[in-house]
Amino acid sequence: MAGKRVNLSDLASESALPEARKPAITELTPRSARVQQVAANPLNTRDLDADRAKIESIAESLKTHGQLQPCAVVSRDAFLRIYPEHETTIGSAVWVQVTGGRRRAAALLVDQPTLEIVVKNNLADSREAWVSATAAENLDRENLDPIEEARAVQLLVQECGTAKAASARLSRTPPWVTQRLNLLKLAPEVQSLLRAGEVPLRDVRDLHQVPAEKQLHELQQRRQPPNSELTAVNQTASSSEALPGNSTEENRQRASRRSAVATAIQRLGGTPEKIAESLRSELAPVDLQLLIDRLQRQPNDVTE
Repeated sequence: MAGKRVNLSDLASESALPEARKPAITELTPRSARVQQVAANPLNTRDLDADRAKIESIAESLKTHGQLQPCAVVSRDAFLRIYPEHETTIGSAVWVQVTGGRRRAAALLVDQPTLEIVVKNNLADSREAWVSATAAENLDRENLDPIEEARAVQLLVQECGTAKAASARLSRTPPWVTQRLNLLKLAPEVQSLLRAGEVPLRDVRDLHQVPAEKQLHELQQRRQPPNSELTAVNQTASSSEALPGNSTEENRQRASRRSAVATAIQRLGGTPEKIAESLRSELAPVDLQLLIDRLQRQPNDVTE
């Protein structure tokens, strides 16, 4: 019929896979693509090699239940418009994965021939859009280890230009972004302990202020049991509140509250300066001002 365009793939006995019909815009409906035609996200900060157990678990699920959620991808052309320097990295792939890196790795592990994908070329409108989409996928769906998280934040700050702009992209506070960036100033040994979960984040929040060669020693000092002087102060405070007129249960509750407060103070740094820094990194400015107002209020002031 004159004037009608014919797609030769429609005439083949086997239906065409997505790489034969690349879209120019974002799609809503998932489709299948050959796994080898989907390149891993070159800017993903998640360490997939260290996530072997989880990938093996996903692989077992793929064999049993199939792929339950598609991977978001963009076309090769859309990705290379913003990251031409990664052409060698993605090779001859037709698609570049945005989300679902572990699903792709699991599919390769069990030799699954295809992946369910959904094309979202709008995620490659700019470098900032790409990096923020990658960071949001990792931060919102499943927690990274703190250092992987910090690397994702650092990459976004580089693309956005400022920590404030990056925090807006992530819907996080600027102090939260600054705190994550400070983790990258930690000595490699301390970062390794943090990634392995051997030390909590609260113990290293301000450790970047210590010279790198002294950080490990400082961390060891902080994690030692409370010294005898602090224990004696807590015991004295607790015993002074154990008044004769109070029941045993009331005294126990008072001692428990005092112990919890002392522990919290120690974890925040133990000194007013360190406590203030820890709170600034966690609380929004409006909450900080509210806290200041409450602390300045006298005990006999009328409550709201």
